[in-house]
Amino acid sequence: MNMLIAKKYAKALLELDGISLNTIEEQIASIAEIISSDKEVKEFLESPLVKNDAKFTALVEPLKDKLDPKVFALLDLMSNKGRLSLIPELSTILSQEMMIKNNKFIGTVESNDDIDDTLKEKLEKKLASYSGADIELDVKKSDIDGVKVEVSDLGLELNFSKESVKKALLEHIQKAL
Repeated sequence: MNMLIAKKYAKALLELDGISLNTIEEQIASIAEIISSDKEVKEFLESPLVKNDAKFTALVEPLKDKLDPKVFALLDLMSNKGRLSLIPELSTILSQEMMIKNNKFIGTVESNDDIDDTLKEKLEKKLASYSGADIELDVKKSDIDGVKVEVSDLGLELNFSKESVKKALLEHIQKAL
């Protein structure tokens, strides 16, 4: 539900003239980082006991000189509607829009084996040629017996498990006999 509401605010920001998407994304992301990194700030914004104007005064008002006036106005509107706690979700949506605009996406590659930079770069290049987008992969160690590559914003997911390769090889041999 929160993500749907945040999408409406993102849409409003993206339709504004005279402000760059980079500026919007950077400013919202910096505020989202403050909220996400500090549990007390998050609890403060989500508290029904604290009035919306007090939340605005504490979090947004001190940043007035550093924010684009249109971003400031949106945050004021969000505050009036009691939605300042949606800033992290708004930041996520704007970040996704930036990736789409720049045709650059971030994905993950998981394996229980070590994946060196050379293999990671080969995977990135192969995915880039397949998708037509610039792909950056983050390597994560996991208990997967094989390799899993995922770029969720593009809907790409590839799994190469040792068990599935073994099963496919056995099926092929059985068919050949």
